[in-house]
Amino acid sequence: MAVAFATLASCGKENLSPDNEIDELPPIVFNLTAKHPDGTKVVKTGWEEGDAIFVFFNNVAAPKYLKMVFDGEKWTSYEKNGDTTSPGCLGLKNGDSGSMRAIYLPFGVNSSVSAQGSSFVFDRVSYSYYLTATLAYTVVDNMVSGAFNMQIPDGYVQFFIEDPNVNTSPIYWLATDAVIPVGVASVDASGSIMESSDKVAGDEMRGYPYKGGWLFSGVLNNEYAYKGRYYFAKTRYSDNFRQDFFITGKTLASHNAVKLPAIGSSKWQTVGSDVTVTLRKSDNTSLGTWYTCNYQQSAPESLGTLCDFYSANAETQYKLPFKEDFEGIFNNCTWTRVSVKGKNGYVVEAAQGFIFLPTQTVSGEYCYYWTSEIHEVTGTSYAWHLVYPSSEGLYFISTGQDFAVRCIVK
Repeated sequence: MAVAFATLASCGKENLSPDNEIDELPPIVFNLTAKHPDGTKVVKTGWEEGDAIFVFFNNVAAPKYLKMVFDGEKWTSYEKNGDTTSPGCLGLKNGDSGSMRAIYLPFGVNSSVSAQGSSFVFDRVSYSYYLTATLAYTVVDNMVSGAFNMQIPDGYVQFFIEDPNVNTSPIYWLATDAVIPVGVASVDASGSIMESSDKVAGDEMRGYPYKGGWLFSGVLNNEYAYKGRYYFAKTRYSDNFRQDFFITGKTLASHNAVKLPAIGSSKWQTVGSDVTVTLRKSDNTSLGTWYTCNYQQSAPESLGTLCDFYSANAETQYKLPFKEDFEGIFNNCTWTRVSVKGKNGYVVEAAQGFIFLPTQTVSGEYCYYWTSEIHEVTGTSYAWHLVYPSSEGLYFISTGQDFAVRCIVK
């Protein structure tokens, strides 16, 4: 009987009356709504059926919380004891007051919440933007009323890529050194939000299927040095697929919603150790077909080690570029300094196509690229290589030095 009394009392019951009967308090009614942010600044422009908002009260201990669910017309609130199935009781009564923290996770509506100390902890992190608002409340006539003005926190940006096969395609991921994947991890007892901190700039943002495409989002990297020059890497782990997109003349700012080229667009350049990018100058004279550096591996030049160091390898049909190959891209392409997945280097861009050539070190200012051509005076102990940036471009250096990056041309 003592256990039953404790359970009932915790659910907001009155004290036992003299005749040992229990007088129940009327239930608290939650009359809460939420306003969606300005649709011009987000990909998702309004509430949809099935959307859910988590509401945490600063004077209600974890893991008890409220969950608001939208049915397409109205919001219905459900009290939770820390899971998504059992109705709970927040223990509020007339006259209680405090503040409420509302959080909307667009791709985490089915998340559950548990207690970790005095904090509310989500069972998983959805690496995406989120909406949030705070609101003061007072329980009046057994009712809590209010309207949350939901907003995206400062710093978040969104990217959308159309894909007609989004419902059947494997998941895509998007990376750029300008953005850090972030999500909500927990909420403390005061209502402050704790965001995740396990990702860094250049890590992949997960793509979430949404209305004919993929939605990616994260927080701007304030340390990104190449404003207006952005390199995006789109990957699909299921089949080791990767494509890159380079854009200049744009500026990313907080709350931007950016539409990137659709899946299948020729603006995405396929890259990897076994695919090519053809560079052409403005008169459409070919500058050759280049293999992009395999910079996702521990050694970006690893493909080059398969080739004879000074000449084309007939068996693989790969070679280190000749001196004239480098002269072609040095004289006929634009070179733009960027960073790709933490690797500094240059985008070499022509009228058609581009490649990314990394520096030999993460912090290096110069690129040293071997050619396959020995120096005509000094002989086999020296080879030509390209140095960029440099007004001269081509130098010769001892082949015994191994700090230069090897690039491959077919």
